[in-house]
Amino acid sequence: MRERMSQAATRSARAALAFGAEKLANSELVMGLVYDLSNESNFAGLSEHEEMLSDEVRVSAYHRAIGRYVAPGDVVLDLGTGTGLLAFMASRAGAAKVYAVEHSDFIEVAREIARHNQITNIEFVQANSREFTAPEPVDVVLHEQMGDELFNENMLENLLDARARLLRPGGRILPARFRLFVEPVSFNEAMRVRRFWNIELPDGIDLSTIERSPTAVRFDTGRTEQLWVRPGSVAATIGTPEPLLEIDLHTLASVEALNPTHVTERTSTSDTIVDGYCVWFEAHFDDRLDAGISLTTSPLAPVTSWGNRMFRLDREISAGDTIRCHVNLGDVVDPATWSIEPL
Repeated sequence: MRERMSQAATRSARAALAFGAEKLANSELVMGLVYDLSNESNFAGLSEHEEMLSDEVRVSAYHRAIGRYVAPGDVVLDLGTGTGLLAFMASRAGAAKVYAVEHSDFIEVAREIARHNQITNIEFVQANSREFTAPEPVDVVLHEQMGDELFNENMLENLLDARARLLRPGGRILPARFRLFVEPVSFNEAMRVRRFWNIELPDGIDLSTIERSPTAVRFDTGRTEQLWVRPGSVAATIGTPEPLLEIDLHTLASVEALNPTHVTERTSTSDTIVDGYCVWFEAHFDDRLDAGISLTTSPLAPVTSWGNRMFRLDREISAGDTIRCHVNLGDVVDPATWSIEPL
């Protein structure tokens, strides 16, 4: 399983890569290589995997889905095996053969765990999944390649390739159905971080001049426009959340088929502050969204090992007000190119 690095380390690595990634974003080939190399370095330590293995929401959803959909005798591919957890679960569920593919040296840890647990029907392959060819058709492709913003761990490129080359007709990808949300939210008061010019200070100290200050612009690193949401920060969404994108990896034609531009409109039921637009996703393991096995990274759901990016707004609105926003996902697989523009 592709284990995700700790949230703090992830954000530090992304900041370091941001400049180069944006310069290279116009080259699909180069960006694919950047993502591959980034993933390899991001998941190289024990602590990153420990955080993911301790995520009960994540582990339980995969365990239930594999128990439901991996049948005795199946040939299974675990794409980006990491510690090997999904491969081990598939083996325990009765798979006849499991190919555990991982391009980093961390595959040696998975091999050792398999030996210790006397699991012998897994073939560990150190390779990029797009360079792997199975000797027989695969019945089930397992993966956990969802980034904080869903698409940013090469999930689409890797899974569409595996579907085209390796999966038998009628085979299953777990998980295959996803919903991406970009929703206006209001924070709990104690967790709120207001913009410079909206902060109230004692003794009548007024910061409002900073809103249009050419001096302040020199110190704007871009982080003022986004922040990472701390667990427990979000009190409510503004209106009822609706997915910005819905995809099924069994039927998605290509990355280019995804619409990057959207307009959202939500109506508030109370006087509140809209702190910003929060990003999260749902992953569904069943053919129907109401069939029961899913996980969500919503900031209002139990905490997972994924984080939530928020595009800041800090706007006061009244009950009955409607807030509209233009969302541009730019290069969908690269959140550094996403933008939010209130209307």
